[in-house]
Amino acid sequence: MRKVFLFFFLTSLSAIFSQDSARILKQLQKLNTLCSVLYVAAHPDDENTRLISLFSNQYNARTAYLSLTRGDGGQNLIGTELREELGLIRTQELLEARKIDGGQQFFTTANDFGFSKNPDETLNIWNEKEILSQIVFRIRAFKPDIIIHRFDHRTPGSTHGHHTSSSMLSEKAFHLSNDPNAFPEQLNRVSLWQTNRQFYNTSWWAYGGRENFKKADKSNMIPLESNPVDLLLGRTNEEVAAKSRSQHKSQGFGSSPKLGSQTEYLELINGNKPSNTNPLDGIDISWNRVEGGNNIKKQIEAIVSDFDIEKPYKSVSALAEVYQLIRNLENNHWKKIKLAEVKKLIKNCLRLRLQFNTFKETGVPESYIPVEIKVINPSPISVKLISVDGLLKLEPSKILIQNKVWKRLKNIKLPNENTTPYWLLKEGNLGNYEVQNENFKGLPETPNLLKAKISIQINNIVIPIDIPLTYRSTDRVAGEVIQNFQILPRVTTKLNKKVILFQDDLSKKVRLQVLSHINNFRGKVSLNTPEGWTVLPQSQKVEIKKTGVSKEYIFEVTPPKGNCTGNFSSIVTEGEKNYDMSLKEINYPHISKQFLLSPNKTTASRIDIKTNVNKVAYLNGAGDKVAESLRNLGISVTEINVNDLRLESLLSYPTLIVGIRAFNVHKELAYKNKILWDYVKQGGTVIVQYNTSRGFDSSQMAPYPIKISRDRVTNENAEVRFLQKNHLLLNKPNKISSKDFDDWVQERGLYFAYDWDDRYQTLFSMNDKGEKPKNGSLLVADYGEGKFIFTGLSFFRELPAGVPGAYRLFINLISYGK
Repeated sequence: MRKVFLFFFLTSLSAIFSQDSARILKQLQKLNTLCSVLYVAAHPDDENTRLISLFSNQYNARTAYLSLTRGDGGQNLIGTELREELGLIRTQELLEARKIDGGQQFFTTANDFGFSKNPDETLNIWNEKEILSQIVFRIRAFKPDIIIHRFDHRTPGSTHGHHTSSSMLSEKAFHLSNDPNAFPEQLNRVSLWQTNRQFYNTSWWAYGGRENFKKADKSNMIPLESNPVDLLLGRTNEEVAAKSRSQHKSQGFGSSPKLGSQTEYLELINGNKPSNTNPLDGIDISWNRVEGGNNIKKQIEAIVSDFDIEKPYKSVSALAEVYQLIRNLENNHWKKIKLAEVKKLIKNCLRLRLQFNTFKETGVPESYIPVEIKVINPSPISVKLISVDGLLKLEPSKILIQNKVWKRLKNIKLPNENTTPYWLLKEGNLGNYEVQNENFKGLPETPNLLKAKISIQINNIVIPIDIPLTYRSTDRVAGEVIQNFQILPRVTTKLNKKVILFQDDLSKKVRLQVLSHINNFRGKVSLNTPEGWTVLPQSQKVEIKKTGVSKEYIFEVTPPKGNCTGNFSSIVTEGEKNYDMSLKEINYPHISKQFLLSPNKTTASRIDIKTNVNKVAYLNGAGDKVAESLRNLGISVTEINVNDLRLESLLSYPTLIVGIRAFNVHKELAYKNKILWDYVKQGGTVIVQYNTSRGFDSSQMAPYPIKISRDRVTNENAEVRFLQKNHLLLNKPNKISSKDFDDWVQERGLYFAYDWDDRYQTLFSMNDKGEKPKNGSLLVADYGEGKFIFTGLSFFRELPAGVPGAYRLFINLISYGK
């Protein structure tokens, strides 16, 4: 029995090693390919993961996705984060996707300001010249052989303005990247580059259906088999692509792989037409494109030919010689790329394990922390550890004993560096993030400068390998969790609420927090307000003894006379140094933990507002902050999950609010909705917020027939016309006027109704410039003894942003019929 167990154990272990060795063999094949492909689109989840995986894993090309934005303007299916916080989540989801499909990730500083109906608006808000210059820079730096954009640059107005803009800018950049008169200031850092070809990744959806696409002229298109089988790794391209796409969890983009042959189409936009279906036809993608590369090519071919899948370490000596040859090249572009690849190969063939660890996840600049460095070589190949440089300096100069851990524990001084998201450290504008460091623009995240450089020697060839400083912990469910170490300010601060509402002229207690990241912090804290607001006291002493401890401070604030809105912020002073950054930790299991530093800011409004209700129920949907916003007015909000939905538990509440996209994410509401309508029949008020229309039977979300469209009004300043200005909902308890639609953010609303039963009343009409009026933003109806309200107005954005008029209108909704 023991022999049988040992046999299966060794067989399983061999299979695991074989899988790793198969991946190494793929990396070796890629080492002998000198080719780059750049895919361009507007948002996270716009990318075609099938093509990114295809070029990266089948063509062995260095493949990257350039997403012009980080997707801040989208919705969130997994939490309540919106705007910059959502953009950070979606950035990390892209990075997780690229780990799977083998691509790289880049961005520009363009801000996803929300849905745009035409590229003119988009390019004006983004600052076309600035974003174009960043795309040109990325092309000059990445040097792609072909560029593929996801959307058609010739059809403005037919899709999201961001989509069309991404392709228009990509097409312009194709020509400008080799023009010395275009953005000449870049040429100190990058060189001119002419991409060979540019394609549009078209499909049947661009032609209005599959039948139309069948009839379309495809003479300028290349059909690509996009689902080949990788026999070495035992997977199809679709399996890789689906897993990659499924990382967009905040957008609900889980995907299953399709079986069998699949075809993608590339329409030639610029460059000479290939003579066959290979988009790289006629482009030299071998070492011949580099002077002195022919010998390297032959050596790599020999390594591939002699590769021992059970003993990959046998290739290490030859790889070390290849490393030496690459290091002697004059072509800095490919030298840098291929040196990184061959280092990774040597490390993987040896199964070398290198760790540079801390014992806590954060620290502050110029403080000392203990770190441990570990090195183990499980292979029989002789490897000498020469030195450790960077944050930690050691000179062990010793041969690593096979499968024995070499480790050292030392204290290091942390540099005065930033590790948190660089694009959020300064407040940007509607169209762009403010990034002061030009070298950071376009990078997916802040470069990790906290590294140790470990130099090893193989056959008298010294090979330096950078290892980032990490914090490792063990989760009882997930196992080992590895995250980059973070440097934080000595102290962070924020107000307890993102929105503070003053309903009269009386003073109000405003609470703020100070979180110390060191022991024995001493300073003072003050509350900054706009002119006309009175704050007492002017400042307070701060004394916090332990790191990680937060203390609350209360200020008495009196608003000025009349309605007004402004920003509050807290500031902590230590000697001559001021600290005004807030810290938000974002932690989801599918992405690495994020530490978000940004200038702390709270919106404060003095508004005249009355309410007829003091408590409501809130049926949670996909995630929003409407319930939290209502609590700012002193309204008691009981949040209910769909599993706990019972008629008897609702009857004590005058109003039930249904969270955004609740019917989209809770399929059981298709039959549990009867509870909602019975509640309305018995005198309750139900407010249903927007749901997306795709694949959704909107008859489920209302007691009378209603049909939802993709109609939206994206201009947050669009005129709002009152269809029934004397309607009770617009007059009690607050008199609603056009002024209540001032200062809205991002949009008026989305997924409006386009057809409805005659028993509904419509209250507003609005539209974007040049479009027909849309009357389906707010529908109300009597049902039994109660009231039903549907709204596509974006209260989920306006309330957390502190828009006074949005609060007044929403209070009227929850007070309707009461």
